[in-house]
Amino acid sequence: MTTILKSPATLRAAGAVLTIAVLAGAVALIGGKDAQSSETAAAAAAAAAAKPAAGSPAAGSPAAGSPAASKTGAVPAGGAAAAPAKGPAVATLGAVQVDRDELLRQLDMLPPQTLAQMKDNRAALEQWLRARLAEKALVAQARAQGWQDKPELQRAFQAAQERIVMQTYLESVSRAPDDYPAAADLQDAYERAKPQLTQPAMYRISQIFLPVAPGDDQALAAARKQAQDLVKRAQAPKGDFAALAREYSRDATTREQGGDIGYAPLAQLTPEMRPVVEKLKAGQVADPVRSAAGLHILKLSDVRAASVTPFEQVKEALRVALRNERQELAARAYLEGLLNAGTVSIDGAALNAALDQSGTGQSAKPAVARAP
Repeated sequence: MTTILKSPATLRAAGAVLTIAVLAGAVALIGGKDAQSSETAAAAAAAAAAKPAAGSPAAGSPAAGSPAASKTGAVPAGGAAAAPAKGPAVATLGAVQVDRDELLRQLDMLPPQTLAQMKDNRAALEQWLRARLAEKALVAQARAQGWQDKPELQRAFQAAQERIVMQTYLESVSRAPDDYPAAADLQDAYERAKPQLTQPAMYRISQIFLPVAPGDDQALAAARKQAQDLVKRAQAPKGDFAALAREYSRDATTREQGGDIGYAPLAQLTPEMRPVVEKLKAGQVADPVRSAAGLHILKLSDVRAASVTPFEQVKEALRVALRNERQELAARAYLEGLLNAGTVSIDGAALNAALDQSGTGQSAKPAVARAP
């Protein structure tokens, strides 16, 4: 497309995206994939889409590596150890099951639109159940062999547990009061954020494009003559710019739309076009503008004045941002208070020895064990 626009700027939108990993394989089926394609697909979905959140135990079993986790006695057919039952089973594989509560928890995490799609797609739900059963059987089999007792896994479990305890406890002691921010705080934040919330003026532009090869003076002269004629016809009382664009413009992308490019801010236009468009009034046609690609005859169809996003549209986003900022500052202050409450002592010799030993392979590093 030969256009007067620069490459569109990347749009940045505030918000949060919730990914329900355990249902990734099932949701993909909503797009039309075959639910019964192969057992391999189900296994792959289990590996990538059915992992519990970091630090969370598999549903229906004790936390791996915790004191409550123990070797399972009997191993059912297929090598899967039994998991403790938690309510009515929705799906079973040997002695492992997906109970109703676990399924409801996962479904409740979905956005309403996705949940509605899932309810209408039994094949997708059944594939997720098969993938979840495969994973639970694998976990039970590993526990039956004492896999979770490996020293390197125990260290990894302990590190993960400490992170979870630290993060959740710090959140609890630094949480902003329920009534924060007050209405006045929100309004002040809105006023400060207005420069970022201002939408620039938008110009709706149409063009007739006449290409000219670089260095071809003869072609340029002919194009200028044709462009001047088209400007006169477009500016005439009964001039029809759209009809002229459909007949004479060589921009294949916009020609069929009567040369209409749509709305764009000045900053998105090429440098040659900005001063021309900025001086136009709605309905006016400008004299031909030269670019590296050729000549452009521009018409300004409409202008949307610059505006500020209304307070009500951003109020909740501002509330979340202020609460997060307040909690972050409180958490930092709490940690500094812990350090200031006592005397910090660092053994330089021990620190140097640890640095010298690092990278030699002698340090005990948590690692994820691989099956032989």
